[in-house]
Amino acid sequence: MKLILFGLFVLISLHKGIGQETEFNNEVNRQLDDVIELRHDNDFLYATDRYYSAGSFIGWRKLSRLKNDSLHRIQYRLFLSQEMYTPTNIIDTAISKFDRPYAGFLGVSGGITSAYSNTLYDYKLLVGFSGPWSGASFVQSLFHQSATVDSTIPQWAGEIQSSFYMNLYFKYVQEWKFQPNPFSVHMALSPKVAFGNRDLYLQNDIVFYFGKRNSLMQSTAYQQIGNFKKELFFGIRLGYRYVFHNALLEGNVLGDASPYLIEPYQNLFLYNFEIHRRGKRNLYKFSCNFSTPEAFGTQPHLYTTLAFLRCF
Repeated sequence: MKLILFGLFVLISLHKGIGQETEFNNEVNRQLDDVIELRHDNDFLYATDRYYSAGSFIGWRKLSRLKNDSLHRIQYRLFLSQEMYTPTNIIDTAISKFDRPYAGFLGVSGGITSAYSNTLYDYKLLVGFSGPWSGASFVQSLFHQSATVDSTIPQWAGEIQSSFYMNLYFKYVQEWKFQPNPFSVHMALSPKVAFGNRDLYLQNDIVFYFGKRNSLMQSTAYQQIGNFKKELFFGIRLGYRYVFHNALLEGNVLGDASPYLIEPYQNLFLYNFEIHRRGKRNLYKFSCNFSTPEAFGTQPHLYTTLAFLRCF
């Protein structure tokens, strides 16, 4: 009898162990091809409230199962965003005292990323509204009134008028790997072009990544999603942009009757330092972003980016 009970105990234990192992394997092998992304840009860490003051983004990324193999990966994305731009002087209502106009933007963007072993192509279409239709002045004023103590509320005088925008963006990445993990070294060149009635520019970036990082097709450096190894690395980015038109400074390229507009500098230099972390299901990004003055009378600007991605 004891032998029979012992046999039953062994069978139950084996079955339980197999079940736990199967559940673990299913969890590990589950295809994580969807992502919800939250991102916020703000200059609050630098005790300023000017220029690109804040930006909020919520989006969804989807990995294509039809175009997905060891040599090529395609993923899609859809984002809703709101951006806020303010002058340095947010107390006065006299636009003659401003170094740039108030501007808000509310947009929806869709994009496709096509990744290979060491190259990447990214396409994006953005449509949206500037001015009061963007709701930026309402959201920023509400935040300063309810979420902060003794905060100065921007006046939003002479805001760029409401207008509809449509823009196309294209980015190409070519990457080289100089040293493997555990402390890998990568370098990438990334030319970009923007065309539309909001942004017209040519840009080229050079980026260096250092740390424990996956290949281009599997790295959070390029928001690649799926079942990949954990990552922890940092990057240094240097960029140069030649600006043909910036509608959030000089209005809609098709015509704009806003009360206050300014001409942007054509040459803009951009720098940033970024930290990336990939866990099992969560991806994190923190970056400090710097740009030279965008127009005559303005100053250099710093802002911070915080991003969180949840895979499922």
